[in-house]
Amino acid sequence: MEAEGRQNHIDALRGLAVSLMVMVHAAATWNPFSSTQATPLAYFVSGLGGLAAPLFVTLLGWGLMKSKLTPHQRWTRGLFLVACQFLVNISAPHLFEPFTPGVLSLLGLLIISEPLWSWPLRTSKHTTRSFAAMSLACFTMIFIFPEIQGDGQWSSRTQSNSINMVAQHLIFTGTYPLFPWFLFAVLGGLICRLKGEEHKTFFTGMLTFGLIFTSLTFAWAFWANQTWALPSGNALLTFFPANAPFLIAAITGTLILWAVARQSLGKSVLLARAGRCSLSVYVAHFLPFAALHNIDQTYGWSLTLSALVVFCYTVLWLIIGAYWYSKAPRTTLETLMRAIEGKQSRLPNRPEPERSDRD
Repeated sequence: MEAEGRQNHIDALRGLAVSLMVMVHAAATWNPFSSTQATPLAYFVSGLGGLAAPLFVTLLGWGLMKSKLTPHQRWTRGLFLVACQFLVNISAPHLFEPFTPGVLSLLGLLIISEPLWSWPLRTSKHTTRSFAAMSLACFTMIFIFPEIQGDGQWSSRTQSNSINMVAQHLIFTGTYPLFPWFLFAVLGGLICRLKGEEHKTFFTGMLTFGLIFTSLTFAWAFWANQTWALPSGNALLTFFPANAPFLIAAITGTLILWAVARQSLGKSVLLARAGRCSLSVYVAHFLPFAALHNIDQTYGWSLTLSALVVFCYTVLWLIIGAYWYSKAPRTTLETLMRAIEGKQSRLPNRPEPERSDRD
């Protein structure tokens, strides 16, 4: 989606994001953490997996800020992603209903609404202040009106019994609603806009604040004998719905991954190539779930075997993605989306040479 050529560390981040998504969905399908005992592996999967969607959305915001899409391109890409979400839903009936909004429909909605949420960044001379103001407004709304995001029950967040319910899930109450997830797209746009010393100052300030805040929430949870983080339920940090402490922690984690990518991930050819067809990998990795989502229960997999399968499935799709882009770059969903837009694909017959450009 960039207008200035590919950058290795951005593509590597996309590869990392889609790999974390595969890991989360595989773990939810062949659940190796069904026991009540907390394990280091469970914390690892939950912690890194919780950054998959924030990183995906942040990367979208970065790409949209660099691009100049026409209204036709925005609507085509947005609706294409919604169609991909439907394909994902019917491939994973154990997780979603056919018309359940998810992360792909969120990305589509963000593309369509980009002129609205990016306007403060594109027009302001003080982009960091704009981001701070939008974040404060978002956190305030969550604090004053917590009920606006719905409850933490997975079933109620994935139901699609009516058009009104689907619309409500898209905006407020779904698994990945526009509010408050648009904030990560704004973060990506801000990262794209910042240059030089401003970029360094923002990262330093946000990481310092985020690490201190997140450490304090952890210390408070330990002192008060309260659960620190859960996907949903009674905890200081919750993913469903995304509360303010989670948003701050996720923004911090995303910035850490971004900083690491600029220094080292850009050297990973495997991640970068998989990242260049991340949409294709994301959709395709759901397809086996339609037939295999009960296999762990059928054969009574142990915690160790389930965890091993999740790890192998994640690595397998990373390799498939890199090989897919290397050998057949014109057969990806990304290429199909550009073709539907009606513009000639700029993707060559052979993969583009990797670059190590910085923001």
